[in-house]
Amino acid sequence: MTSARQQEASKLQQFPTGGQSGTQTLIRGLRVLEAMAGSDQPVGVGELSRQVDLAKSTVQRLLRTLQQEGWAETSNEPITRWQLSPRLLAVARRSAPSRTLREVALPHLTALGERSGETIHFSVPDGDARLVLIERVDSVHPVRTFNPIGASTAYHTSASGKAFMAALPDQEVEAMLARPLDKAMPNTVVDPRQLLHQVLEARERGYAVNISENRAHVCAIGSAVTDPSGRPIAAVAISMPDIRFAPARIPEWGAWVRETAGVISQALAE
Repeated sequence: MTSARQQEASKLQQFPTGGQSGTQTLIRGLRVLEAMAGSDQPVGVGELSRQVDLAKSTVQRLLRTLQQEGWAETSNEPITRWQLSPRLLAVARRSAPSRTLREVALPHLTALGERSGETIHFSVPDGDARLVLIERVDSVHPVRTFNPIGASTAYHTSASGKAFMAALPDQEVEAMLARPLDKAMPNTVVDPRQLLHQVLEARERGYAVNISENRAHVCAIGSAVTDPSGRPIAAVAISMPDIRFAPARIPEWGAWVRETAGVISQALAE
């Protein structure tokens, strides 16, 4: 007759306790979530498989587990595509530091959206290589840019990222530009000298510009939000499709976004 302890041991053998295998599964799941967050639309298993360099069957299993736990969901399309769930986005928004920052910034982001008529992005650093979007005010135009909450972008490919770097000390900027830089789009600048020039230019005028460097046909003007010591803690950007991007208006948009970033910085210091 099998004892209760033996029955329990038998059950435990069916479910590994974790260790290296469990850690690997967790890392793979997080990579899949990150890939979905980086896409501006629902994405298929095949594309996710290519992005995270895993077999389709493995990605499919991870997605089913994430769906079961409420972190991912399928879109309402004939072909099955995957996206982050509202639950995960809500958890991201509830993070304490970002939530406080977001609440202070939101009225000013909304005002900038009304003033410009374009999409407004508000991002915070995700480590020392990327920014993550924590708030968005949508454009009033039928044709608009869209980036999901939680999406991340490399510093060197975005207006927000370059503006953020412009507010950092020279030593930190040089260290960031000394790393291998991915060429996300044909327009993406990856030459450290050219990027340093853009960063210094952004530092002088208070805003940075991105012309289809992060996503095709998307342009942006960004400025950094700083803490009382002057260190950057976030970035605000006006984002628009290139069909409405007029180079002659860059100084005007730049002044607006610089002013908004300044007002948010001041509000955080009060």
